[in-house]
Amino acid sequence: MKKLRILTAILAAALLFSSCGDLNSPVDSDTNGKARLCVGIGEKSARTILPTDIGESGITKVELLAKASEADSPSLVKEWTSDGTASASTATMGTEITLTLSPESDYELGAVSVTDSSDNEVTATADESDGTKYTFTMPASDVTISATFRLARTEVTGKIGKYEKPYFVGDIVFNDGSATPYTDFTDDNQITTAQKNAAIAVIFYAGSSTDVLGAKTLGVGLKNTQGETTETLVWAPILATGYTTNFTEIQCTPSESGSGKAATATFTGDLDGSDNWAKVCAADSTAQANAATNYLAFNWVNNYATTNSLTGDYASGWYLPTVAELSMMYRVKATVNAALEKAGGTQIADTGFYWSSSQSSSFDSYAWYVRFSDGLLGYGAKKSDKPVCGVRAFN
Repeated sequence: MKKLRILTAILAAALLFSSCGDLNSPVDSDTNGKARLCVGIGEKSARTILPTDIGESGITKVELLAKASEADSPSLVKEWTSDGTASASTATMGTEITLTLSPESDYELGAVSVTDSSDNEVTATADESDGTKYTFTMPASDVTISATFRLARTEVTGKIGKYEKPYFVGDIVFNDGSATPYTDFTDDNQITTAQKNAAIAVIFYAGSSTDVLGAKTLGVGLKNTQGETTETLVWAPILATGYTTNFTEIQCTPSESGSGKAATATFTGDLDGSDNWAKVCAADSTAQANAATNYLAFNWVNNYATTNSLTGDYASGWYLPTVAELSMMYRVKATVNAALEKAGGTQIADTGFYWSSSQSSSFDSYAWYVRFSDGLLGYGAKKSDKPVCGVRAFN
């Protein structure tokens, strides 16, 4: 028997959630051996919501009503309440779990994630006909379900996308700056050829000032080097100046490394890769002139806009992400890949050890990478061939 812990948050509110108790302890006796739902709210004590109407179908349905009122601004929410109900037989391994998360009026559902007791991602699939419903298969461990809510957006007219700009993870960004959530495109409302031709990125990070990367919105380009050519690139070849140079200004160090650590690590040092190429050029005066031979991973991203015929505001600003930024992408990989597929882009490959722009602090000739099959955080020799993706800010 496994317990379901539900953590609800308003992304824009920057609230910290209290613990829902020890997940390793037995299920409360008054749950009749069934799954327990827990909600931690701000600084208040966590409260337990017991399941009702135990069914025989083997399907667990979770309904949360999120209310946020008396908001002084989109960044401050004074009052937060939640109610929840659940019907379940048992939450055993292999049981299909259906989540229904319905925000109060004026708010909308943002990102939804499910992780197991080892903080590994459990794939939660959105219902294409109902963006508030998600399903996942119960693993052989407890799970944590996290949902974010945010002030609703106002639809715009005369734009390619539904909204004036992107807000959430999974939003598809178009070349006029507008965006549409990928879940809006269904079998009955398919993305058009014109929209695919205009799509330029998918949002993988939308944070507030208290989040890992701060208050910014970041998107990954629709194309990466693991496309039809499955191209891999070196960070710097062995005879290049950059191979034996420790670029101290672009060091970013995870708190832990190894398999799965991209999902849990914290980071110190350089978190923002948008100026890392400039820092490389400042340390190596020959870098700009010899980028195509001496800094192949950076060069691919530097030419991303030209290669993909991007013009106007999006003809610049693309860069090789830091290991912290790549880790944020890994944490929402399922959503990002689903959106990339809808937009006609190249998915982030499970087989790829994607290069970051982050210099290792331990070895001059090593840089950090993330493997997207299992969230491996590691560093390797800059001469190694690895795939590359380009990212950009969309604030």
